[in-house]
Amino acid sequence: MTDVADPPKCRLGRPRSEAVDAAIESAVLELLVDEGYGGVTMEGVAARAGVGKASLYRRWPTKEQLVIAAVLHRCEEDRATPDTGSLRSDVVAYCTRVVAKLRRHGAILRAVNAETARHPALAESFRAAFVEQRRAEVRDVLARAVDRGELPPGADLELLGDLGPALLWHRLTVTGAPLGDDLPERIAALIAPAHR
Repeated sequence: MTDVADPPKCRLGRPRSEAVDAAIESAVLELLVDEGYGGVTMEGVAARAGVGKASLYRRWPTKEQLVIAAVLHRCEEDRATPDTGSLRSDVVAYCTRVVAKLRRHGAILRAVNAETARHPALAESFRAAFVEQRRAEVRDVLARAVDRGELPPGADLELLGDLGPALLWHRLTVTGAPLGDDLPERIAALIAPAHR
């Protein structure tokens, strides 16, 4: 599991244990899903992971950093931006990847989403470390479509880029509608109609 802050250039002492990192990550995410952000404490994570609190504080000085690091590591995916040469195909590839992630890690992402309104610092960290990077990827896909003439030069890439992820996120967190296999194609048809 990666730290949110940049790690020091040189570490002294014993190397970090992957087994300990995995136990901590699982403990954090189980508590987050079961009890919410308020239920995640350094003491509770340490007890559930079978480690000392010092192991946590050496890696993550705050609960917020600990939670964000766990979410980022667990929900990380192949983030190569699709570049098929076609806007429609790129949107299908991107949305297919997002649907797969939401199916695997939906409970974790719903838990984070539920807590962001009550915890502004958590919301800001989550947006900066998770959401904004993915928004930038979609804007890159759309900018290439403008270069190829598939979208007009004045297209609102900011708003258009939110369309697919927002529809999927809305289904995950608000309506509970199924994340069906057909959604990527349906979203691509909205963003890149066949007549273009």
